[in-house]
Amino acid sequence: MRYLIFFVISFAMSFLASDVFAQSPETETLKGKVEMLENELKEIKDLLKQQIEKDAQKEKEIASLKEEVQKKETKVTAEEASLQSPAGKGTVAKEGAEEVPYLAKKGSELAEKKLAPSFGGVYTKPFLRRFGRNTYVGGYMDFAFRSTENEADMQGFVQNRFIPFIYSDISDRVKLATEIEFEFGGVGGGRDGEVILEFGTIDFLLTDWINWRGGYVLTPLGKLNLVHDSPLQDFTDRPLVDQLIIPTTLTDLGMGFFGTLYPSDLSKLDYEIYATNGAFRGLDADGTSRFGEVNGLRNSRGGFANDNYNESPGVVGRVAFSPFIGLEFGGSAYTSQYDENNENQLTISALDLTYQKGPFELVGEGAYAFIDTNELAKDAGITDDMWGYYLEARYHFMPSILKSWNPRIFTENSTFTGVLRWDQVQTAGRDDDFESVHWLRNRITPGLNYRYTEDTVFKLDYQINMEEKDMPGISNNAFLFSVATYF
Repeated sequence: MRYLIFFVISFAMSFLASDVFAQSPETETLKGKVEMLENELKEIKDLLKQQIEKDAQKEKEIASLKEEVQKKETKVTAEEASLQSPAGKGTVAKEGAEEVPYLAKKGSELAEKKLAPSFGGVYTKPFLRRFGRNTYVGGYMDFAFRSTENEADMQGFVQNRFIPFIYSDISDRVKLATEIEFEFGGVGGGRDGEVILEFGTIDFLLTDWINWRGGYVLTPLGKLNLVHDSPLQDFTDRPLVDQLIIPTTLTDLGMGFFGTLYPSDLSKLDYEIYATNGAFRGLDADGTSRFGEVNGLRNSRGGFANDNYNESPGVVGRVAFSPFIGLEFGGSAYTSQYDENNENQLTISALDLTYQKGPFELVGEGAYAFIDTNELAKDAGITDDMWGYYLEARYHFMPSILKSWNPRIFTENSTFTGVLRWDQVQTAGRDDDFESVHWLRNRITPGLNYRYTEDTVFKLDYQINMEEKDMPGISNNAFLFSVATYF
């Protein structure tokens, strides 16, 4: 009975309590908060689920990208192995693997490093086009209009050069390079036209630091002789020192070695050294001098190219050091006997500089010719040494207003270059027209050129000549316009 009473009392109390809480406002508020928290918790769970799904998708994408990168790295490693094999590093490309041709690789190095063409060399040509399996053909042409104050100088339109090239990857180690020059319209062109083999070499690649070269070698005396192509230059005429002291283009028949060393991760050391027949012939057999104050050493170049009649070899070499990308210092020297009796020595030393920072470039070159003279040489009028140098500043720019005005002419690949060059050359000696004097020539040349692309350039420049000599001054300032292009 007592259990029944206890149950009745408990039931009554529970009923009363539930009725009290049901009617309480605080209870209703609490219920609302609980429902709100439950809804927020559900939203958080949904967001978390979505995030987990996104993370899983990203993981799949990352894994896919890693797989693609790994495939590309494997391909690059195979290409590097192919390129390393000709240089003798002991890595041979697998049979059937696609090789990047040696010349194509050399031609793209400057673009990859964003360096100006003045940092290049014989193989760094932007114009090479593949022909057949392993041979490349190309070349360049220039054309000029010249107006000078001296009526005796060349006037009017001039077609200076048309030069086709042939370059070939004969095998993994054997490379051929040659240039043929048609100057002033070739033979019978009306202005001492000529057709010559400007240079022609066979290279046998051994390893990065030593390779063999033989043939008509482009003489590594100074830097401009190695990068003398008209489309690479920002002025119509070459510097005076490279006309009179290092008569560009200077070629000699011989053989020797070249290579590249890497002293550190950033630095590079290039060298060339050759034994040759001798590039200069200063005295003819009858005692006539080919050295003179008017043309310096220019008329003596090529004297021993095919006939080393004095049996005295020449030696020429150049070393170039680049401590980091954008700066290069070069030093070079040439020496040989310049007369038939092997009694007079000609030695030329040269220094060169190439610097680039952003749109600004600074190039320069200096040379000194030490000329030994015996009595025969003095009687012929060879009396003193010769020297010269130049400094040239370049600034590349492209006004955005021109690109907006005519984007078809002023493209992303187009650029203007403002240029200023200072020349100074001193020659000595006599020729048929002048007494023995020291002739100091100074020239300042401002210029502006426009490149539609890097391969084609339109040049405007004005030469201001200042000469010191013990004879009446000649007014010979000159205005020049020219076009040069690779093909």
